[in-house]
Amino acid sequence: MTSTGAKNKGGRPTKYTIELGDEICEAIASSELGLCHLVDRNPHWPDRATIFTWRRVHEEFRHKYTKAKEDQTEVVVEYMQELMNEPHRYIDEKGEMRVDVPMLRLKTDTWKWHAGKLKPKKFGDNKEQQTNNPVIHEDVMKRRRELDEKNKKEC
Repeated sequence: MTSTGAKNKGGRPTKYTIELGDEICEAIASSELGLCHLVDRNPHWPDRATIFTWRRVHEEFRHKYTKAKEDQTEVVVEYMQELMNEPHRYIDEKGEMRVDVPMLRLKTDTWKWHAGKLKPKKFGDNKEQQTNNPVIHEDVMKRRRELDEKNKKEC
């Protein structure tokens, strides 16, 4: 008694469908919220761990998810711009309106970091650029040794 279909690997059947995968990716791409919050707002979605499993198992979903996270970076940057235009205000102990500058700075730095990690070519720091030319490195080291030797002889 053999079946003509794929062999059952056991376990629960997956809820994955292309339509649900597309819905998840669209929601990610158009929101500044993280996956935990999006899962909470969409009770018909599976939990976060299952979505991560789908990324490993379903190649087309992995590509769409990656693209959605890149697109989400644009939304995050726009959110950051709005955040900068609407400073956080509070009333101090004297009853005067104040701007919570440390909180604003913290949120802005967090969003900048997030954008730089998701889309480093566009929003990342340029400090991380290094040359991969070992010949230049060896030449510099050789020149330093020569200068050190010269300086020792002069002393």
